Order: sequence, then C-alpha cells, then structure tokens
Amino acid sequence: MRGFLPHPARVVGAATAALLLTLPVLTATRYAGWRADLRTVTTASVLVAAAGAFLLAARFGARRPPGRFPVRLAVALAGVGLLAAGYLAAAHLFHRLVVPVAVDGAPGALPARGLVLALLAGALGVALGALWRRPAVLASLLVVLLAGELVLHGPVGFGPFSAARYWLFGVGQPHDIPGCTSVVPAECVTWTYRHWPAGLVLAGGVLVALLAAALAARWPANGDAEPAEPAEPTESVEPAEPAGPADRDAESAGATRTGPSLFRRYAPAAGLVVAGLVLAPLVIGTGAQHATSEFAESIGTSAPVGSPAEVPVPAPGRLAVFAVGLEDVGDCRAASADGSRVALSPVIGTVRYGDSVSYRWVGTFRLPTPGRWTVTCGGDAGEYLVAGVPRVGGLVGRLVEAPRPVGWLLGASPGLLVAAYTAVGRRRRG
Repeated sequence: MRGFLPHPARVVGAATAALLLTLPVLTATRYAGWRADLRTVTTASVLVAAAGAFLLAARFGARRPPGRFPVRLAVALAGVGLLAAGYLAAAHLFHRLVVPVAVDGAPGALPARGLVLALLAGALGVALGALWRRPAVLASLLVVLLAGELVLHGPVGFGPFSAARYWLFGVGQPHDIPGCTSVVPAECVTWTYRHWPAGLVLAGGVLVALLAAALAARWPANGDAEPAEPAEPTESVEPAEPAGPADRDAESAGATRTGPSLFRRYAPAAGLVVAGLVLAPLVIGTGAQHATSEFAESIGTSAPVGSPAEVPVPAPGRLAVFAVGLEDVGDCRAASADGSRVALSPVIGTVRYGDSVSYRWVGTFRLPTPGRWTVTCGGDAGEYLVAGVPRVGGLVGRLVEAPRPVGWLLGASPGLLVAAYTAVGRRRRG
C-alpha cells in the first residue's frame, strides 16, 4: 500500500494519541467522581474509530495516487478496516490491562457495529476526498444530502446526517444500546425496531456519494490533467562547476547549524515532549480514577487545614490524604508519638472521587511503624481527610503513586525516541 496511504508512523501515532485521549475526554465533560464502564469506553472507541476512518480516507481520497477510483476505494476500505479493527482491539486490551474499568453489561454488538460504521465512514471519506477538487459536484452532493435530511426528517425522523447517530445508538437507554450491526434492513429491524430505516438511510447516503465520486472520476478536473511535455531548450547553458570539498563542507555546516533547518528537524520531537509532559499526568490521573475498584468515601479522620488529625495505625502501611471540596491542600506531614516524621508522596495527576462532595487524592504516607500518628496539612482554607488508600487496578495503579520523575519520563519518552531516531537518521545520511 505504499504510495496509497499516508506514512504508517503518522497513522500509528494518531491512533495511539486518540486511544490515550479517550478517557480524559470522557471525564472532561463529567462531574467529579464519575467513572466510566466498559460499555461507555467501547462506545467512545467506536466513535473515535469511525471519525479516524473518515479523516484517513478523506485525506487519501484527496491525493492523486495511481489507479482508478475503484482501486482507491478498495485500498481505502482495507486501510480503514485494519485501523478500526486494530484500534477497537487495542482499546479493549487497554481498558482491561492498563486501565481496567468496571463491566456494566457486555459491549454486545458495539465492536462489530463500530467496524461496519468505520467502513461506511471510510467509503464516505474517500468519496468526499475524490470530489474535493471538483467543488461544483461536491456542492451539489451536499445540497442533495441536506435536502434528504430535511425531507426525511418529517416521515422518518432523520436524514443522512442524523441517521449515523440513530444507526449507532438505536433507541435503547444509555447503558443498554441496541442499534444495528450491519446495513441490512432486516437485521436493523431485529435490533432497533422502530428506527430500522436509519441503517438504510445511512447506507443510501454513502452510496449516493460513491456514485457521484465514481461518475466525476471519469471526467478529470483541471488539476488532474497530464503535465505537458517540456519544451526543447533553445540555448545551451554551461553547466556550473562542481563545488569543491571546502564549499560542500561549508554548505553542510551551514545547513546543519542554521536555526530554521535544525528547528524543522527537531520541531516534531520537541512538540511531542511538551505534549507528553502535559498529557501524561492527565492520562494517569484520569485512568486511576476509572480503575479504582474500592474507595470508602468520607470514611476516615477529617480536620480543617492547619489543624492536626490523629489517626491510629494498627500495622505498617499506607495512608492517603484527600482534599475535601475544591480548596487546595498542601505541605502535609505525619509524625508519630516517638518523634518519627514522614513526608507525603504526592500522586501523579488529578484523581477525584465523590458525587455531591469532591474528594481529591493529594498523596500517600508510607508509615514504617504502627502506633498513633498525627497528620497535619496546610492551606488557606478548607478541610482534608485521612483515610485508606484507594485500590487501583492495572498498570495505572502503580504509576499513580510512582515518583514524579517517572511520570515525566513516561510523558517525554515518545518525543525523545523521535529525536533519537532523527539524530541517528542524520548520522547515517551523513
């Protein structure tokens, strides 16, 4: 498929970024303490896979690869099918091993439906991409689809644009999504009952777009015309003298040491390092919140900031400190009766629990001896709670309490690897 699809590393990088952002994006629109289940993150993965398939196929269709429209369509469908299947499988393993989430009902037909939806999105994307350089045909197609949306909105309840939402989610409750697993009307009737035409309307809209793209491909646009043959030179031009070794060394040194060339080489790596340092705590903190299997809210010893809280510790172990509400709590210390002092180990990212009252996990004490310990936390205002450590499963449970440099290294590692790859490639070319 080389020459047909974008660079594989870009596709893999975009899919990985989308996978890691699924959980933070879910939590960004929810209240504190909300935790996703497997069905919710699977639904989000289906939407991400369909959107990625559409964008990838649209970009591919807008290029000028060799081969006719049917060949481009077949290659695009194969590419988006592999991408969607790989992404859905990776999302399932990610939410089983790295960030294990609760299972509130089996995902059911969501993955299969997501694969079919990704193929439909890829077919529509390659059609719109092929029509990108034909604005008149593309505008006509959009007018037809918009007219279909308006006409079908009355008798059916949805048109080509809204059919994707109905076809995906069906008419079930948020935690019991039926939908249809293919575009066959009989199967849509079995799964969605009243809204079975949604699959047929969606498939019809895609087929109309494909037909328009296939017909338009028979008449090449101005940008697709064959390049004219170069004119014969009328005058002979003396070839330039080859540069000497000193000139080549000077040019090479200038290209290597000048700012713009060096910046262009390492700008992607620097951008990845910055993005990783910003996103790593967000992914770890959100993942720890979703992967928490046990946390007894409001059970512990609470005290206003600045006041001590005495906690009996029956055995050596760990104690967690939570900020109650939205106030900041910091500078926490624990002291035992014999004078031993322990500093607080902060957690990576922001981990919140609770519903009406928010409990933000500030850090953890690792107490070496049993006895009666006194915990004191500072702050401008507010209250803090000293309780047992939440039980967080999966790999994220170990990362959330790791030292901060571990989180920094984890976030910066993709950018550092890209920088190392760039440096090694330059050395080999040199």
